[in-house]
Amino acid sequence: MKAVTLITSSHRNGYTKEIVDRFTIGLEDDDGSNEVLFLDDYNIKYCTGCEACKNGGGCVLDDDYNKIIDKIRDADYFIFTAPIFYNDLAGQSKMFLDRLGSLTYDPELEMKGKLTLLMLTHFSRAINPFVIENAHRGLVSGNFKVNKIVDIGGLLDKKFDEYELEEFEDMAYDFLEYEVIPHKLDLDSA
Repeated sequence: MKAVTLITSSHRNGYTKEIVDRFTIGLEDDDGSNEVLFLDDYNIKYCTGCEACKNGGGCVLDDDYNKIIDKIRDADYFIFTAPIFYNDLAGQSKMFLDRLGSLTYDPELEMKGKLTLLMLTHFSRAINPFVIENAHRGLVSGNFKVNKIVDIGGLLDKKFDEYELEEFEDMAYDFLEYEVIPHKLDLDSA
């Protein structure tokens, strides 16, 4: 299995990267691969709401968004990571999710139900469930099928022990086997 991970955190060697590294070990142990992309390495603009994507052909903004989308489309599995700042999705994460709506207007660009893991990281012990639902909705709006949500909180001064890190490796063996988690958008065909 070929996975692509998009790390939207600006901390290149933070908790998210540590977890993704262990996912990668699990994937490679199972004869797979994981290409890790950092959103900060790309020029991504925010959605302007111009609605040009409704005419087909995807987003018309001139930036690196489509480079990332092409890599995701070529993969078997997508891992989207997002940090939570001040009890909501970080701005750069939300900016990328907003752009996913442009995929829904052109059958040639749809992700056609690509299985996806959503990973949220934060310092809090718990986050508002709406934050998880909203991030899930952003992925669903691009026709991704989220089949695993990993909410990792309490990260202020956290040190993972080896057992916890091995659990992330083990999780990677089953990425394709998890059941799709329905979202209200899936159920309402919105």
